[in-house]
Amino acid sequence: MKKNLSILLLFVMVVVLSACNNEKVESSDKQTLTWASGAQGGGWYTMAGGISSLIKEENGINISTIPGGSLQNMPFISKNEAQLAWMQPPFIKAGLEGTEPFEQKFNDISIIGNGFGTNHFHFAIDASSSFNSIDEIFEDLKNVSIATTPVNNSDEWVFNKVLEYYKTDYNEIKAAGGKVIHGSYQEQTDALRNGNIDSIFSQLSLPASAITEASVSKEIKILPMSKELISYLSQFGLDSNTIPAGTYQDVTNGSDEIQTVSMGNVLTVNSKLDEDTVYKITKTINENTEKLINVHASLFVYDPKKAFLNPIAPLHPGAEKYYKEKGYLE
Repeated sequence: MKKNLSILLLFVMVVVLSACNNEKVESSDKQTLTWASGAQGGGWYTMAGGISSLIKEENGINISTIPGGSLQNMPFISKNEAQLAWMQPPFIKAGLEGTEPFEQKFNDISIIGNGFGTNHFHFAIDASSSFNSIDEIFEDLKNVSIATTPVNNSDEWVFNKVLEYYKTDYNEIKAAGGKVIHGSYQEQTDALRNGNIDSIFSQLSLPASAITEASVSKEIKILPMSKELISYLSQFGLDSNTIPAGTYQDVTNGSDEIQTVSMGNVLTVNSKLDEDTVYKITKTINENTEKLINVHASLFVYDPKKAFLNPIAPLHPGAEKYYKEKGYLE
């Protein structure tokens, strides 16, 4: 009798443990991942939301999009507060090495792919302004009336490098009667349209909805960067580039090619996210390239056969599995 009871108890325990294990698998499958993007109203935020929808349609993986930026996204990923994040090469390198603008090294950073378009810096200004170059604006600091992203955001970090080039800073601008405000891309656009500021400094994918929206209700122009400024910024990992002529039809100098700097977009992932989930995400992105263009026009340049090249950080095993499976990576 006791022997039969022991067998029965053992059987019940096996059933219970099996049910618990099944519950864990189901719970894991239904978990919501977080994708750290960029400021609301910008290309990163739009692209993350659109690609997340594709992934959910294909695999049922729920992904929520949160605002961020290259500087915030590095700790987000490293601490697993976000499992996916947009980043850019200079900041990935700096984060792994613990160099400026970071004060520590970050771990658990892997890559799904790069080549997700390029973000161009826009120095957009009220078209009625007499200034035709960025140099002219900084000749007299009381003329500085500009909006950029919040402090410790990648756009704002680059803006500080621009100020360094012109041998000034926030305190000098304020003391001279100028002003700098910080906000999301939407807030910057609203401030420019409402006349609260005269210009914005933003890093945006082409064509940028923030610029398009601002130019519909207000005449604006985009000031080119000088060769000297571009050369100075290049030491921090920014690339010399242009905003092609015709990108913005309603910008007063939109028919011109505009000199600026840019940075590429990289999709990073927490290294501890399981291989199967990352494989599914990578597969969905790379096998729906025709849909990516509908998410954001800048994604037309994305090429699955090149996405794994020059990764800066290691490819995640799930992404590597996909690229090898397709024969792109040996």
